[in-house]
Amino acid sequence: MFCFQPPQQHDQLKLQTDRQLWTRDACYNRTSIRRNRTQPDPQLLCLLSASQPVQLVLQWLPVETGSVYETGPLTLASHGEYTCVAFNNITGRNSTVSKMLTIIAPVTMTMVKVIGAQPILNERFSLTCETAGTVYSIHWMKNGLPLYADNRTDFSMNNNTLTFNYVQDSDIGDYQCSASNPLSNMTSSNYRLIVNYGPEMPVITGPALGETGHNLTLNCSASSQPPSQFSWFFNGSPVETGSVYETGPLTLASHGEYTCVAFNNITGRNSTVSKMLTIIAPVTMTMVKVIGAQPILNERFSLICETAGTVYSIHWMKNGLPLYADNRTDFSMNNNTLTFNYVQDSDIGDYQCSASNPLSNMTSSNYRLIVNYGPEMPVITGPALGETGHNLTFNCSASSQPPSQFSWFFNGSPVETGSVYETGPLTLASHGEYTCVAFNNFTGRNRTVSKMLTVVEPVTMTMVKAMGSQPILNQTFSLTCETTGTIYSIHWMKNGLPLYADNRTDFSIDNNTLTFNSVQHSDKGDYKCSAYNPLSNMTSTEYRLIINYGPERPVIMSPDIAMTGYIVTFNCTASSQPPSQFSWFFNGSQVAAGSVYKTGPLTLASHGEYTCVAFNNLTVRNSTVSKMLTIIEAITSVTVKLNKLPIASDNLTLTCDVTGHYDTIYWMKDNLSLVLNNTLNSDITISNNSLHFSPVKVSNDGNYQCVATNLFGPNTSPKYQLLVNYGPKSVNISGPVSVVIGSVTTVTLKCSADSRPISEYGWKFNNQSVLGTGPMKSVIASLENAGDYTCVAKNPVTNISMSKTISLDVTGHSNAPPFQARVGLMLTALLALSLCL
Repeated sequence: MFCFQPPQQHDQLKLQTDRQLWTRDACYNRTSIRRNRTQPDPQLLCLLSASQPVQLVLQWLPVETGSVYETGPLTLASHGEYTCVAFNNITGRNSTVSKMLTIIAPVTMTMVKVIGAQPILNERFSLTCETAGTVYSIHWMKNGLPLYADNRTDFSMNNNTLTFNYVQDSDIGDYQCSASNPLSNMTSSNYRLIVNYGPEMPVITGPALGETGHNLTLNCSASSQPPSQFSWFFNGSPVETGSVYETGPLTLASHGEYTCVAFNNITGRNSTVSKMLTIIAPVTMTMVKVIGAQPILNERFSLICETAGTVYSIHWMKNGLPLYADNRTDFSMNNNTLTFNYVQDSDIGDYQCSASNPLSNMTSSNYRLIVNYGPEMPVITGPALGETGHNLTFNCSASSQPPSQFSWFFNGSPVETGSVYETGPLTLASHGEYTCVAFNNFTGRNRTVSKMLTVVEPVTMTMVKAMGSQPILNQTFSLTCETTGTIYSIHWMKNGLPLYADNRTDFSIDNNTLTFNSVQHSDKGDYKCSAYNPLSNMTSTEYRLIINYGPERPVIMSPDIAMTGYIVTFNCTASSQPPSQFSWFFNGSQVAAGSVYKTGPLTLASHGEYTCVAFNNLTVRNSTVSKMLTIIEAITSVTVKLNKLPIASDNLTLTCDVTGHYDTIYWMKDNLSLVLNNTLNSDITISNNSLHFSPVKVSNDGNYQCVATNLFGPNTSPKYQLLVNYGPKSVNISGPVSVVIGSVTTVTLKCSADSRPISEYGWKFNNQSVLGTGPMKSVIASLENAGDYTCVAKNPVTNISMSKTISLDVTGHSNAPPFQARVGLMLTALLALSLCL
């Protein structure tokens, strides 16, 4: 499109085709030429825009008229200037504008190609961008990102060539070039830039050691692009091609230099590396052996490790642990010899040597190192004492390797060979020195030891015996221990415990005599002596030491007072060993012998002094004691007596009748002491041996006793039961007071009265005629028997009488039916019967 202002103004125009737009701003009007995009061929339009309608004549010079000019198919020849002339036939003016039309061919091909040699690391390398079509610009990309020049990368003037001054691994990637013009563009496919290099220094992988009889594989690799080709050489002679070289079964001749050559046919370079292969034979034998003499304590000794095969190193072990040199132990330069400068017991153990190379090893079996030594000082085991009649065994031992041989000597004379010497039955002549000689026939040394044997006779008897007189209190007394056999020591015991000397007890020098300087009661006990020698002992049976003494002052056991008629026993005791003999005297005259004296029935003449004499016939001592016996008359009877019969309201006296001597009398009622006071017993008094009731009452009933006492205790009377007589009082008559003739046949009356003893009863009818005696009275139910009946009760002891009268009413007719009358008679009869009972 293109625009312009009115003609009077200077026009500035811009043109646009397809992608380019030419515009001009107008203040008044505007003319535009634009391409009609809807047409298949490009068209040029000339448009006038004005504030008022204007008639324009538009002409395309020199070929077309009209506002639109349509070209034919464009070719490169269509390139040129196109002019539009606008004419206003009213104003007669015209205006012209021209536009250059550039014709371009579309971009139809882009391709990245290598210029010259392939890319080699650190060498110059170029890529070019081949294109087809009209290309306005070329741009390069690496891995999809724009690529710019730097200190190693340059572009040509038209950008179609990319040059690497020295190509690097960092340049590896996918490269593209993009060609464009204003109407089209195209980007090439990827060109993968791979930098060729190498080969770098090859690397051989595989063991540096080989074992005879085995195959071995060597691998050669080298960093290279493209991958290298490989060749193998052994000691300079070609042997194989390819990266892998496998030997045949190795021999010691396989030892040498193996070389790998890597060649890159792109870079034209090669690189070489060599590897030394060492061939060794496997370790097939190790054995520890002794060099020279066998090991002897404190002497030099060596072990060697014998081997078969290629041996790189030898190591020694003791008891499974590594062994190192020290101030007594050395190893040879190749470690195959172990030397002990002076062998010790601490070197004893199991030794092994281990031989190894990098591919095999072997450890020997154990060599048991035993250090030969000795003999050390022998030791004799066996008793130092022997008992006659017994055999005895001596054992001799000496620390030695190998074990020693032994010989025995008695008092310098040979008696036996071997480590054990057994005597025959011992006698006192067997006493002496026994010598053992130990000899080591390997070290050539001997040692000697001696032992003294003492022979003793067994202890066959011990007995404790008293020396001299029997033990008497406070006198000197000795015991001796009699023995037979060889005695080394004697010990004394008392009551099972050891006995030691003190200020009263001494032992003889050989301890066989025990002396009490002043024997005491505390020395009493069971004594034993024990006799010892180192092989036997014997303890005596017990000797019971009893201290003879006394008699001490006797003691008489008997009453001080006795009653006539009784028999008294005197017992006399006196502390004495042995027991004393006793004699009795009464008022100076001997009456009995023995510790007990029993009198006859006592009389008042038995009063006096009784003397006991105790005599010890072993100590020849006696002792005397006396006792006074007082005789009093005995109480022979105690009874309670009355002065008369007890009748209530009369005075009564109870008297305590005592036969014999008494000191006091007291009374008891119902087994309790009778205590008088003014309230409860105001009518009872005691005087001398009598109990007075003033008067006696029924409440005084009870069992009474009197108690007479003297020095020998109470004497109680038999019980007297006091029953106070009284009455009669409260006379009563029971029975019917009214009967009907025909209802009963007999009427029974019963009389009762309170009385002690029971009253005697008499009956009166109408206070005249005496009907009879007894508490029961029966009469016929008749009119003639109706009246007053009186009962008279009389106490035969108190001679007191009392009476009671009732009236009996008898009716002539009965309104009751015959059956009821019969029942009434039966009930009356039953009542009478019960009253009689």
